[in-house]
Amino acid sequence: MRLALTQEHEAWRAEIREFLDAELPEENAFNPEFDDAPDQWAIAVEFSKKVAAKGWIGLTWPKEYGGKGLTPIHNQIFLEELYAADAPMINSVGIFLAAGTILVGGTEEQKKRLLPEISNMEVLWAEGLTEPSAGSDLGSLRTKAVREGNEWVITGEKAFTSWGPMSDVLYVAARTAADDTARDAISIFIVDLKSPGVTLHPMRNYGGGVQSTTFLDHVRVPEKNLIGEEGKGWSYIMKAFYASGTVEPIYAMQESRLRDLIAHCKAIPGKLDDPHVQADLAELAEIIQTQRLLAYEIIGDNANGGQTPWGGGVQQVAAKEYEPLFAQIYDRVLGPTSQLRSESSFAPLNGKPEAWYRQSFANHAGGTSQLKRMVLATRGLGLPR
Repeated sequence: MRLALTQEHEAWRAEIREFLDAELPEENAFNPEFDDAPDQWAIAVEFSKKVAAKGWIGLTWPKEYGGKGLTPIHNQIFLEELYAADAPMINSVGIFLAAGTILVGGTEEQKKRLLPEISNMEVLWAEGLTEPSAGSDLGSLRTKAVREGNEWVITGEKAFTSWGPMSDVLYVAARTAADDTARDAISIFIVDLKSPGVTLHPMRNYGGGVQSTTFLDHVRVPEKNLIGEEGKGWSYIMKAFYASGTVEPIYAMQESRLRDLIAHCKAIPGKLDDPHVQADLAELAEIIQTQRLLAYEIIGDNANGGQTPWGGGVQQVAAKEYEPLFAQIYDRVLGPTSQLRSESSFAPLNGKPEAWYRQSFANHAGGTSQLKRMVLATRGLGLPR
């Protein structure tokens, strides 16, 4: 299968690359999910605001809400180039989850007020979905929101809040009815992270990024910060994950890394003559192409008004499980020195593969691959729980 993009699409890709060549020096290419020291975070904020100034955030949103009204394919090309360049783009929670929720469920007032704040990179969002006792089972969340007059009072605990200390607001899913299990009892709120009662306990994960346990102790939220209708949160979240019609292009980042690996092997006499190395490189290329084809199946269905079977679950399982496999094969080609960090003069590719290996296991966002397999089994194949 070949992906045939139009000349207009290729011109769009060239425009993005020209921008990245001008605005993204090599030392500023990094992943802010794991490289978030204060000086690097400042670089990421500055770069992201330059992207916002180009009007490239919310490419698929309607123009009246600060978007460009472009197709999912345009957005996918944009994301592919960012990932391939390791561009330090921030506020993904705001751009995708929060904006998607606002687009599918927000009031007209909320769309006009909140979406431009995201597209202009004025407000940074953190995510408050996962809980210690719920994990990927969002329907079992226990955080509660109780209405008092023209406010909501929220109490609960959230886990794995990415970028909490650097963000302005928290996207919070909370239960607004007494039923502890019903999905139609969940609502979505915007919580100012500076509100009394909000406490963040940051912690470093295995990949090096910072995530927080977030405590909400009777946090008062104005009524207008309920996104859309009460009790519609489950539906909003499920739709928001697909609202842009695009897919996180991990494969574009991997393809860039594969090119670096091949160049490294070429510099070692006889390395590429080894049939084991050839087989490993071929498998890495196959991993990349498989993900690309699955991604464009989803994008093509969305662009043509079709329904991707089982909500794109196959692509998500592949992406989540291929990422650590890709890193393992990559390091096998490099050999034992792949375990060396950047401080070592013997580390290949400036020690980046060591970090990539650790980061490859951070695949829980949006639900683990085990959860996605369960969705495929129950919704796709009709198997019992």
